[in-house]
Amino acid sequence: MKLCTYRVLLTKRTALAGIVGAMAVAGCGAAASLLNPAFVNTVSGGVTPVTPGPSADFVFVRGRNETGRVVTFIVTIERLELVRDASGNFEFDDQGNPVTTRPPPETFRVLTSGTGQSSDVGLLFPCSESPVTIVGLGENLLPTDAAIEVGGEGGTGAGGFGVPAGTLTPLRLDVGNFNCGDTIIFRAFLSTAVAGGVGLQSFLLPGSEQPSVFQGPSTFVNYQAFLESQVREEQP
Repeated sequence: MKLCTYRVLLTKRTALAGIVGAMAVAGCGAAASLLNPAFVNTVSGGVTPVTPGPSADFVFVRGRNETGRVVTFIVTIERLELVRDASGNFEFDDQGNPVTTRPPPETFRVLTSGTGQSSDVGLLFPCSESPVTIVGLGENLLPTDAAIEVGGEGGTGAGGFGVPAGTLTPLRLDVGNFNCGDTIIFRAFLSTAVAGGVGLQSFLLPGSEQPSVFQGPSTFVNYQAFLESQVREEQP
């Protein structure tokens, strides 16, 4: 079953109700959904998940801006894609293994504000059919790439200065840096120890350590159910 993904805006009202409010601006084939973790992580009177897993098949990648300035995180992923035949069925080799291919890397520019809830913004990648295998910062995932852009005008981040990835190496699925269900956090913070005054760190919140029962809404599970309902409605 193929899931279409949507870029969504999650509101506090729908989060408190346990319902994902979605505004589709990209149809089937879009690579990620946009979520504000401020609405995912906390709810009055209860606790909601900070990672998708183990109950939802997503990898959540967050850009957390603690600089007080506009920061654009340049997030690049690589994924493994299952190959389908002309009838839309998955292809298998002679040993019964699914046939896969590696599409070109995908880069997303995640704009965060210097203060407020929009200083922490995340990308939600489904991993059930086309799993993400590499996540990092910079268009080419190289140490010399600009991992983030700091400053800029007009709310777009354009015109700021770049901060290279440096020792912040990409995270890889095949060596166990992350798994489906995890949350990856890239943090930009003020530091006098680096050129430009902005440092970078990455953190992992394992989905395997996520409780299975919450007092508040299980946002990621609700969103996965929403996507599956869209697929059912589109089927003849």
